[in-house]
Amino acid sequence: MNATGEATAEFQKTRFTIRSLPVGIARFIHNFPRLIRAKRADRVSDQFAEKIMLAVTAVNECQYCTRYHTDVARETGMEQETITQLLENDIRSAVDDNERPALVFAQQYAETDGNPGRDARNALRETYGPETAADVLAFVRAIYIGNLLGNTYDAIRFALAQRVHAGRQYLRSASTGISRVVERLRERCRV
Repeated sequence: MNATGEATAEFQKTRFTIRSLPVGIARFIHNFPRLIRAKRADRVSDQFAEKIMLAVTAVNECQYCTRYHTDVARETGMEQETITQLLENDIRSAVDDNERPALVFAQQYAETDGNPGRDARNALRETYGPETAADVLAFVRAIYIGNLLGNTYDAIRFALAQRVHAGRQYLRSASTGISRVVERLRERCRV
């Protein structure tokens, strides 16, 4: 609680910081050619790629990516029930045994801030082979960066709104104080 008894709100979603943003941009630039190759290779279907996107987005809760990839998933023919399950982190119900390892990896990647560990990466390669695993990783990295950019934008908007709110509170308080002083002066100095 702050001095006025109000709970101080904090932005809770994963986002870039001043230190992590340059690293994130560098990772995006490094990943972009891999993402293009993954799209061209077509080892991961458009619908499977959208499931990966939604699995990562469900962890990071980026509102922009949620809307966009929900629409794209529908365009690929994905059923709304599957989309809902993915956004509720229920990948066990949403996908079959063939897609599940990639989505589990995608969630791990997001939950560990891009560091799922060597065992998780090896398991992905063993399940799909090195080329398809690299494609899955390219999609995961792309959406993870997109999620963090969206959340960073929201965090900035949130911080600005907090400052505006604090400024308004200060002005109200100052206005009330000034009104009291003026009222006391009027009482003392009747004209």
